[in-house]
Amino acid sequence: MERVATYNHQNTLVQYMMKAEAKVAAEQVRSASGLNSTDYKGIASDSGRLVNLESHYRRLEQYIDEGEVVNGRIQSMYDAVGGMSDLTSRLSALITGLQGNNAAGVEGVVAEAGQLMEELGGLLNTRQDGRYLFAGGRTDQPAVDLDSYSAATYPSSADTGYYQGDSTVAHFQAADDFVLSYGVTADQPAFEKALRAFSLIANMSTDPVDTDLLAEATQLASDATDGLSITQAKLGAASSSLENTIDRHVDEQLVLQTQVDDIRSVDLAESTTKLSQLQASLEATMSLMKILEENNLSKYL
Repeated sequence: MERVATYNHQNTLVQYMMKAEAKVAAEQVRSASGLNSTDYKGIASDSGRLVNLESHYRRLEQYIDEGEVVNGRIQSMYDAVGGMSDLTSRLSALITGLQGNNAAGVEGVVAEAGQLMEELGGLLNTRQDGRYLFAGGRTDQPAVDLDSYSAATYPSSADTGYYQGDSTVAHFQAADDFVLSYGVTADQPAFEKALRAFSLIANMSTDPVDTDLLAEATQLASDATDGLSITQAKLGAASSSLENTIDRHVDEQLVLQTQVDDIRSVDLAESTTKLSQLQASLEATMSLMKILEENNLSKYL
């Protein structure tokens, strides 16, 4: 009579079945979540590389977020300088109207020049997110104070007594190897000349009209307009450079995300096939255990 030793077989099969159940459960989690592992332990061989990739991704994310804020400031400065250029062009047109024998409406020109000067001061005090953009490093206070500005008289000289900021030039670390300088301070020559031109006209004598004063104001307004155009172009170039840098960061993020997904994510088709195989193996083991149970040695004693 053939004897059937079931104990050792059953003990081995139980251990095998427990391992098989664990593998099936793990593969079910992988298939359901789409991830190779829900923690770094499950991808130990690639965990160091994954940490580096994710750290780099987050650093790029910070560059992008902060870069968009800085670019918003640059765009506001660009628009403000464009508005200043429009004001100086308007002043030039007003002065032209007073040239030669045409001195009619001079009082109106004087009044309008004063209003335009106030508008220019407002633009120089452009504020965004609590920061005065043309004040250098003193972003918590207005860049200019026209109340402290002495009225210009002919012949005039440069006067930046209106400026309340400092000489700090704003800059931004846009990438690991790129620092963007974009600051513009309200004491720069183009702004000073614009204010002086407005002040000359706003405070000039109307009877008689001083043609030498008009000539100086005309030259100041022209120089200011040219300088403002250059300043605006520099701001535009800074904005474009920052936008290009942000775009490169976004492109790099896409590459990094693909690499992270390759480590973290599973091939669902492969996982499904593997799960089917593991389940089949588990079912086979359970069937074998059932057979052994039915042929337990105690039945033959």
